[in-house]
Amino acid sequence: DGAEVNTQRTDPLKIDTDGDGLTDRAELVLHRTDPVVADSDDDGLSDGAEIATHHTDPLDADSDHDGLVDGAEVNVHRSDPLAVDTDGDGLPDGEEVFLHHTDPAAADTDRDGLSDWDELFFYGTDPADADTDRDGMPDGWEIYYEFNPLHAADGVPAPIGEYGTLDLVQTNAL
Repeated sequence: DGAEVNTQRTDPLKIDTDGDGLTDRAELVLHRTDPVVADSDDDGLSDGAEIATHHTDPLDADSDHDGLVDGAEVNVHRSDPLAVDTDGDGLPDGEEVFLHHTDPAAADTDRDGLSDWDELFFYGTDPADADTDRDGMPDGWEIYYEFNPLHAADGVPAPIGEYGTLDLVQTNAL
């Protein structure tokens, strides 16, 4: 018991000194985690949760190396701490959060019908704003009907149509 206290800093009266859900023995022998620190990699997930629930590495704060620590992926962004690109849109989760300010768990953050990647690298629209040019028409709709989602004056309202719908007249194509 003296060696346990002096060498490992564990409490001989507790099977799990740090209360993380792993026995001190399992932490020392199997996982090589710190038995007196509940979160050995300081990523916001306890060692026990990383091993038993999330299957992440309790010694690596960012198990998938996508730029987001595991705890932020699980507790804040609802992304997968084991997938570099949770939503499959071609953008790494960390890049979505820190560079593009998009949702790493949604391929189309603004739900306009265009993927975040397409908006950033193909159309030049804002993936966090469904109507980049503020003309009242969602970017995806404008692309589909061959309007320019970056130019507000490319469509003008037409008179109410024969069936009571508002028609749009294209004045400036892509």
